[in-house]
Amino acid sequence: MLELAAFSDSYAEARREFVEAARRAGAKLTSYQHPVERGPGGEALYLDVSVLGPGNASRVFVVGSGTHGIEGYSGSAAQRAWLRGRPRLPKDTAVIFFHGQNPWGFAHKTRTTEENVDLNRNFIDFGKPLPANPGYLELHPLLAIRQWDEPSIAGAFAGLDAFRDRAGEKAFSDAFNGGQYSHPDGIFYGGARPQWANSAFRAAVETHLETARSVAFLDLHTGIGPWCEHVYLCFHPQGSPARERARAWWGERAVNLQGVTHKKLATYSGTIIDAFAQMLPRAEVTTIVVEFGTLPRRDMQRAGLAQRWMRFEGPRDPVLAAKVRREYEAAFYPADPAWRKAVLEQSQEFIDRGVAGISSS
Repeated sequence: MLELAAFSDSYAEARREFVEAARRAGAKLTSYQHPVERGPGGEALYLDVSVLGPGNASRVFVVGSGTHGIEGYSGSAAQRAWLRGRPRLPKDTAVIFFHGQNPWGFAHKTRTTEENVDLNRNFIDFGKPLPANPGYLELHPLLAIRQWDEPSIAGAFAGLDAFRDRAGEKAFSDAFNGGQYSHPDGIFYGGARPQWANSAFRAAVETHLETARSVAFLDLHTGIGPWCEHVYLCFHPQGSPARERARAWWGERAVNLQGVTHKKLATYSGTIIDAFAQMLPRAEVTTIVVEFGTLPRRDMQRAGLAQRWMRFEGPRDPVLAAKVRREYEAAFYPADPAWRKAVLEQSQEFIDRGVAGISSS
């Protein structure tokens, strides 16, 4: 039986256990410390990078966790469980784990960074005009709920449904969660500048993947898909060699959106997987996202509204904010043992598949 103790209650515990698992597996560890911010207990915050296998391997499989902060708890558990299996790697192959890609959000149990930025919308060129999202301009007044109560929430969803009915599902997804750069107090805010976590990630990629010629990056998330199931999101173009590699390594479900609860996926701006591929122009790069499903999409949208409310309105009512926080955390990091067991069982399989795939590339 897989050990459910791999799941942690705090960032500090998750980091400590990850560092220990990496050390016991014989991995080399590099840590990037946030120069300013701290966790809720005053603890230092890090992007930790473990390298298992030769540092100059030409074939490298990278697994990231915590791009969306709180989602790092399940990703960390998956990484640690795999390391504790004492894996043996094929020749000229390395496995690199990026642990806590957004450590502030991880420690504070929220999806965003210290500046309310969605790190997975922050990897854009800030020297160019910011991406426009005219649909979000219309949605923001609906999302910026002042009072967290059921009538206010129902009113927000009534407005969202009206927008969807008028504009269509794709336009709604683009507006709601494709990424916006106009409202710092909004949801899926991509920021006005690169976040520290953005810079740390780029530094780690440059340091650890300079000599790699075949690279795959799997980024772990929660919140999309059926309960106790994982889904793949592959954004490589139809017919591209990278998409075909993803299909060969993880099967048809890696590219057919099996289990995805969104009727239409948004066109996302500034994602970490796009930045990863752009940073490695000389390498053959394959990227994929894995989501561990939790609640139905409507409930996850409610959680998005809750995150914004807690940050900007919650301090006025700390008792209610504590209740909303418990619901929010359960949406992205369920305590149910069956869910956590499924995360560990399924993650071992798709990490193993990724290792086998990159080693044969």
